[in-house]
Amino acid sequence: MAIKLPSPLLFLEAVGELAVRWIKRVGNYLLDALSTIGGAFVLCWRIVAFIPKAFKNPNEVMKQAMQLGVSSMPLIFVTSLFVGMVAAVSAKYQFRDMVPLKYLGTMVTKLVLLELGPVITALVMSGRIGSSIAAQIATMKEKEEIDAMEVLGLDPLRYLAAPRILVGVLAMPVLTSISCFLSVVGGWGVCVLGLGITSYTFLSGTRMFFSPYDVFVCLIKALVFGLLISVLGYYHGIRASGGAKGVGEATMKSVVSSSVMILLFDFLIAFLLL
Repeated sequence: MAIKLPSPLLFLEAVGELAVRWIKRVGNYLLDALSTIGGAFVLCWRIVAFIPKAFKNPNEVMKQAMQLGVSSMPLIFVTSLFVGMVAAVSAKYQFRDMVPLKYLGTMVTKLVLLELGPVITALVMSGRIGSSIAAQIATMKEKEEIDAMEVLGLDPLRYLAAPRILVGVLAMPVLTSISCFLSVVGGWGVCVLGLGITSYTFLSGTRMFFSPYDVFVCLIKALVFGLLISVLGYYHGIRASGGAKGVGEATMKSVVSSSVMILLFDFLIAFLLL
């Protein structure tokens, strides 16, 4: 029995429909991304005016600092130690029989300060701080608490957004500094205890090419990442709708968009400053 092959025109029509469907889907994703970026920048510009007024509510600022900053310390402690340990082991593997081990401390310190410290901390905090802000604001919106604040004449940008974004911007450099220090300690520990490298060799390499400019770049990245995480968390939270499902979607969108923007701005800052 002969097999009847599909007509070339039908095949081309199916391929064309599939291509148009994918183009529309990609276009929708791009439009959503541009809309999110534009809305977040507009929101950030509006919130800047309320940042000085956030200091008039020190209790709320301290509350957010405890929830978003201090409570993140155990997570930062664990991740930072393992980041430094992995950096040391990877550098030791790459340096074998080619580069003197006295440069191992230099490699770990440079890698942690310029990339691993700020980026890994920001990605971890996007899941910790960004998701927390998005969930809190989305829940308040679903319970109509934000509508009640507006009826009473209370601006949500001043009483909800400004304290959280202020804490996010100020907490990230502190958390990143602690993360970098713990990462270097983790790299030193694994070198001394597991790789047979003396403390003098590791620390001499750390001091050899250390530059304060690296610390400056690290802190600039931390400030920008903190702003991105907190603004995007509030932005997706305030746009949530649909009950519990909307709260979950807002949290997910906050983490995803923050992660993408962190990587994008990491490249831009490195390109401009390095």
